[in-house]
Amino acid sequence: VAQSDFGVWTSVEGSTKLNKKLELSLEGEYRTQDMSAMTERVSGAVNLSFKDKNFLPFLKADVGYTYMYMQYMGETEIKYRTDDEDNYELDDEGNMIPKHMNVDAAYWTARHRATASLTGSYKLGRFKFSLRERYQYTYRMAAECARERWYYDPFHTITGGPEYFLDTDPESEDYSYMTDEKKAKSDHKLRTRLQVSYDIKKCPFEPFAEIEVYNLLDENLAYDKVRYTIGTEYKIDKKNKLKVFYRYQDYADIDEVSGHVLGLGYSFEF
Repeated sequence: VAQSDFGVWTSVEGSTKLNKKLELSLEGEYRTQDMSAMTERVSGAVNLSFKDKNFLPFLKADVGYTYMYMQYMGETEIKYRTDDEDNYELDDEGNMIPKHMNVDAAYWTARHRATASLTGSYKLGRFKFSLRERYQYTYRMAAECARERWYYDPFHTITGGPEYFLDTDPESEDYSYMTDEKKAKSDHKLRTRLQVSYDIKKCPFEPFAEIEVYNLLDENLAYDKVRYTIGTEYKIDKKNKLKVFYRYQDYADIDEVSGHVLGLGYSFEF
């Protein structure tokens, strides 16, 4: 069954020019998930960009690091019975027979992310087109979460039918309350973003639209997800801007939750 979620992303970014070619920026971000009922992540990022207006002025290069403290939502997984040859056991109607059901609680863990990007831009009248290629490496730290294991009984003593139950005896080998270890893992991704914006004459609003495709470098460029975004920037003055956008994320993996995002960002120069 397809899943859909809604979250709100808010951010504050400050930037300063170190010289005519280098710019340093710092950003803090807060995201929600589960229909915006719970925190998804709190993060802080630092980015260094390089642009030479006299040599290839249409190109910009940057590198960055982000620290993220992430909350993963609880999840439920059913394990099925297998025989000695790891084939699933079937009932009289040909359905797989459950063994137990793992119910994991929500948990927090840290992520470290490094990026390197190259962006090319081109102006056509009041339109500005840009294409960004970004390499992204992410390392997720190991974590633990509380787990309940519900065992399956096809002929429950009370109901007489199939039921899941908890083993609440601490001395039992099948005691239902345990801790599950989430192993550390990493991934390498290529992010390709195409963006177009329009500079409205004598207007502080600058609307934009973009599409960004994620591919897994450690899985032969397998498609991971795509982001569709529309929004606008609002220029408060020469050093302060607001950005509002709507985004839809569509994951290739059916186990991942696609969904809608409302974003609000504030940026300033110092």
